[in-house]
Amino acid sequence: MESDASRGAHASEPAPGDSIRSLIVSFLSYLELRLKLLGLETRETGIQFLVLALLLISAIVFFAGFVAMLIVFLLYLMMLIFHWEWGWSALALAAVLVIISIVLGLIFRSKIVEPLFPVTFAEFQKDCQWLEHTTKNSG
Repeated sequence: MESDASRGAHASEPAPGDSIRSLIVSFLSYLELRLKLLGLETRETGIQFLVLALLLISAIVFFAGFVAMLIVFLLYLMMLIFHWEWGWSALALAAVLVIISIVLGLIFRSKIVEPLFPVTFAEFQKDCQWLEHTTKNSG
C-alpha cells in the first residue's frame, strides 16, 4: 500500500521540466503583454507628437502673419506721419528694416564667436596638458 501512496505523491508533484516550461510561458506572456502596451502607447504618443507639431507650425505661421501685418501697419503709419507716397514710405521702411537686420546680424556674429563652455574647455586643456606631462615623464 505504501508503494501506491508514494506513487500518488510523486504523480501530483510537477516535473522539473514542467515548472521551467510554465516559467517560460509566463515570461513570454508577460513580454507579449508589455509589447502590446508599448505598441498602444507608441500610437498614442505619435498622435500627440503630430498634434504638437501642427500646433507649433500653426503658431509659427500666425506669428509670421503678425510680423507681415505689423510691417504693413508701420508702412501705413509712415505714410500718415510724413505724408509721403506709398512707394517712398515702403523704401524708407525697407531701409530701416535692413539696418536693423544688419545690426542684429552683427550682434549675433559677435555672440556666436564666443565659446559656449569656456570653463569646461579650460579644464579639458589643463587635463590634456597634465596627460602630456605625465606621459613624457613616464616614457
